[in-house]
Amino acid sequence: MNEPEDKSVEIKTILVAVDGSEFSEKAVRYGCAIGPALNAEIILLHVVPMVVSATPYHDTVSDQPFLALQKVGEDILSKAKKIAGSVPVTDLLDHGDPAGRIIEIAKERNVDLIIMGSRGLSGIRRLFTGSISDKVTNQAGCPVMIVR
Repeated sequence: MNEPEDKSVEIKTILVAVDGSEFSEKAVRYGCAIGPALNAEIILLHVVPMVVSATPYHDTVSDQPFLALQKVGEDILSKAKKIAGSVPVTDLLDHGDPAGRIIEIAKERNVDLIIMGSRGLSGIRRLFTGSISDKVTNQAGCPVMIVR
């Protein structure tokens, strides 16, 4: 008789995407509640979006808005680490398209679970733009937990 196939799920790495919203703070709390119980590594990730500005002469990546967003990202990660308290976390600041980078970093780091907040975009805006959480949920190679 064949032995049953082991279909258990092992979560070794959790990526928590943070953007400073109330929902992402809840995501940090969930990650820090789940991670230690599973003995999983917790990675806090904030992605600074690239800022492009058009001038009459040419398109450039503007340093001033980027540096301001970089500082905001550092502050968001600092606050997320405070929310994590005594739970050990790794913080990571990256740049680019937030949904795309979350998906790429999750793949690069063999993440087993992504946890992120939902900003609750609704109506016509969501119809045209979608949301980062929608894109990650539909394209990530691992399970995604959306916190509201």
